[in-house]
Amino acid sequence: MIRQHFIAGACASVAGMTAQLTAAAAPRPSSAETFGAVGPRYATGRFPVAGGTLGYRRFGTAGTVHVLLSGGPGLESAYVDPVAVELSRDRTVVVLDQRGTGVSRDAYGDGSQLTVAGAVADLDGLRSELALRRLSLLGHSWGAMLSMAYAAAYGDRVSALALLDPGGPDPSFFQGFSQVLESHLTAADNAAAEAAIKGGQSPQRARLASYFHDRPQGLAYAAALPAHFSNPDVTRALFADIGKHYDVKAALRGTPIPALVLYGTDDPARSAEAQLDALFPHATKVMIADAGHFPWIENPAPFYAAIRAFLSTVPAPS
Repeated sequence: MIRQHFIAGACASVAGMTAQLTAAAAPRPSSAETFGAVGPRYATGRFPVAGGTLGYRRFGTAGTVHVLLSGGPGLESAYVDPVAVELSRDRTVVVLDQRGTGVSRDAYGDGSQLTVAGAVADLDGLRSELALRRLSLLGHSWGAMLSMAYAAAYGDRVSALALLDPGGPDPSFFQGFSQVLESHLTAADNAAAEAAIKGGQSPQRARLASYFHDRPQGLAYAAALPAHFSNPDVTRALFADIGKHYDVKAALRGTPIPALVLYGTDDPARSAEAQLDALFPHATKVMIADAGHFPWIENPAPFYAAIRAFLSTVPAPS
């Protein structure tokens, strides 16, 4: 239940992709299409990893390169493309389709690489592909957790951490996260979730509005949610490993890596806030008013201003 709630938060943002990706000019390839088409707003690439190849999109051609990691785990990264499009106006943003999702779906293999350590290794493969010594990482939700895991493993290969609506530094935050969501659910939400379960469907769509400050907007996004943008096999495998092997507190305590910690004021992921305050006492901390787990959807102007202000002050990756 707790993990399903966390996953559903990322799914809500995927739903918004339908309306917001019109700004990207080029259509997003489906997971069944061959990766390699080049659109006006992004170029594409692939690189080899254990068990297959992973794909990525490069938005923009000027300025510093930043890597944007999507949430889930198990979601296609297209839902963060609107963020990449906006930030690429004055920098380059690379979005990775993580293993088993999007155009990297075929890299699922036998599932043995679907671990936190495997995701970290995949991200380091992207660093090599981009010919960068260090990465500037922007991660949303699970993507922020992966960013922290990468920094815990390779601190000397990270120039900055922008943690956007992040999960916590270990799995303990899931309990508080779930409790907050439960408090936001209405009787109608619970009834719809029960009906979905009885019908053999996921109850996540019925719970998505609890991630938003603006409930009607959350309901609209839930209604538009395309189910094929998630891979439940990836979700199950990674969450099983997160429960056993994800804990970055010791490795990141006292880290000199510049960090931004950003939440919507109504974000249920703020259950991790106290842990991250203790772990990153010198971080730039920003709260986006009138927003939940996806502030670029509900209150975009201060969201983008905060990220740009942070990135303008940190060392450029090399």
